[in-house]
Amino acid sequence: MAIAEADQALARLDADRGGMSANLAELEEHPGVRFLDGVPLTGVSAARWAAARARLDAMWTQFRLFESVVAQAHRVRGRRVRPGHTELTELTELLCGPSVVLAPQSIPLSERDLLGPAAVRRSLTLAQLVGEMTAGYREVAQIATIADTVASNFLPGVDRAGTRLTEARRLAVDLDLAAIGHPLLARLDELERRLNTERALAMSDPLSLAERHADGADSSVSSRDIDDVQAKLTELAARRDTVAERLARLDTALDEAEAAARAADAAATVTGMKIAGFSPAPLEPLAPLRDRLRALRAGSARHWTRLNDDVVTVTREVERARAAADAVRDTAEALIDRRDELRGRVDAYRVKVARLRLTEDPVVDACYRRAHDLLHSAPCDLAAATRAVAEYQRAITEKTA
Repeated sequence: MAIAEADQALARLDADRGGMSANLAELEEHPGVRFLDGVPLTGVSAARWAAARARLDAMWTQFRLFESVVAQAHRVRGRRVRPGHTELTELTELLCGPSVVLAPQSIPLSERDLLGPAAVRRSLTLAQLVGEMTAGYREVAQIATIADTVASNFLPGVDRAGTRLTEARRLAVDLDLAAIGHPLLARLDELERRLNTERALAMSDPLSLAERHADGADSSVSSRDIDDVQAKLTELAARRDTVAERLARLDTALDEAEAAARAADAAATVTGMKIAGFSPAPLEPLAPLRDRLRALRAGSARHWTRLNDDVVTVTREVERARAAADAVRDTAEALIDRRDELRGRVDAYRVKVARLRLTEDPVVDACYRRAHDLLHSAPCDLAAATRAVAEYQRAITEKTA
């Protein structure tokens, strides 16, 4: 090496030494390294971190060897202001040759020969040493980053899920679901077991956990699972809070259903007298529903979920009875309305006939009298009357064609 080459190489190595020292110190203090050093590891993490920790320790040893060779090179360079051939030869050997002698490495018994050594000692150039350290640094940094991701992302996600499950459990207690063995309690237990398993695994084998959750999910207990349980509990709370109010409203609903039934009976009676062949659907008796409502009030001390189910059932039956009564009334009134509409059409046709001077026409007059008599008789044959009105209209049309 020329003097300038040796000086440039030493300056570059001094800069490399500062960067290597800073980066190794930063890696040693990396949150992922501190996390892996601070928890008892098992499984994949125990094996991988044991190898990575040994690699990191070895890098410190290699770094000290690097510093030793560089310091020796500086001593050689400092002997003379203008080093001679001897110094330049030594510098070349130190800076470019296999000047770094590593500690002996034992050879596994399965790989030895009978006359072979039990250990081997390697010598590397400074460039080779830096290459090995760089590869080791990347490997350890990758593992540390994975562990830090679990510690900084996954574990807080587990804690957030745990907080939400605690809130859900508190609401389940407030709803007294244990008294009836509600299935949501089993769902909460199952989610909590899964969460505890994930937490324990994150603290003992974070590297395997990171592989299973490569998609970045917080934990196996997804927000969707917890959302579903909380939504069901919230719905139950809303039912509990309104069951007394809905029970009170049943009185009004039943009164309205009874009024609708009376209106339907009255309409059916009138229509039955005025329209031939009218047969209304039978109405459901409401007295049993009134008795059930009284029984609900008397048994309001039962668990609120059972009371709620009964209130829902009775409410549905009251609504069905009200709808059936309204349908009977509407049908009955519709038949009367149809008869009255036909009467109005006949009257309108009669006015038209007078304007056309067809009042004395025997055919038209006969059709009018038939339609008029059918519509004004009691009970009215509505089907026959409808046909008679159509015949009256045709007769007028034929006469004026």
